[in-house]
Amino acid sequence: MSVRSNENRLGVAPNSTEENKELKQPAPEGGTLKFITPTEFVELPSKGQFYSPEHPLFNQELVEIKHMTTKEEDILTSVALLKKGMALDRMLESIIVDKRIKVDDLLLGDKNALIIAARAHGYGATYDTTVTCSKCSESQEYSFDLNSFQIQFPTKEFMTEYEIQRTETGTFLVPLLKTQYVVEVRLLSGNDEKSIAATQEHKKKRNFPETPATDFLRLIVVSVNNIRDAASLNEFINTLPALHGRYIKRTYEKLIPSLDMKHFFSCSVCDYEGALEVPLNTDFFWFNT
Repeated sequence: MSVRSNENRLGVAPNSTEENKELKQPAPEGGTLKFITPTEFVELPSKGQFYSPEHPLFNQELVEIKHMTTKEEDILTSVALLKKGMALDRMLESIIVDKRIKVDDLLLGDKNALIIAARAHGYGATYDTTVTCSKCSESQEYSFDLNSFQIQFPTKEFMTEYEIQRTETGTFLVPLLKTQYVVEVRLLSGNDEKSIAATQEHKKKRNFPETPATDFLRLIVVSVNNIRDAASLNEFINTLPALHGRYIKRTYEKLIPSLDMKHFFSCSVCDYEGALEVPLNTDFFWFNT
């Protein structure tokens, strides 16, 4: 998931075979007490292929991040930032080396990969937490191995089987089965994630009915049969049969470049077995404090 870039920064001989030397700090000079913060290169699930040419991550497969320090711990425990749901984003802004990269512009799969890497390098790759069985509702301890997550990238075989085409602008053309409609969808960014949360909060405060399915489709659908008019797309989504709506969502999930964060879960109380996905929230960093 990442490539180290710190041998020279930490004063460690590149050919050293002693693992603990990798984190050895050089002696301070001139009475200065300062740690040199190591960095890592994190592999992006998108491989930089779905950003515009103007974006700093265009065709970039790696992003350099710093290891978390006490500064980032302060960010993650800031009451003000936690209340606003901004702690994780501010932490990422602090550790990303290239300040041209904005967290809101990151594709969600890439953003999640950076969060996983920050946690693994800051506190170790083992994440012990409490989970709840979806069948018997019993809580139990569970351990995630953060180094086990594999990159999931849309394969040519999958796209060929379902006649999906990728456009020059990084969107996907998805034909709806047994119809004459071709739906163009785009990948969501961190800014879109905030938009979804804001819409849900707005409806909750005003006791409006929740519409997660249509809200999600309105964000990802760019065009239908090359029609891009907002009113026409809205009418299409509102009258879309549930079967086709679920097909678009399931297909979209397989097209997202991301980390496969699912673990096999076997309940210790009942006979349930299934997939369990690691939750990415502030508790992900402070589970045992």
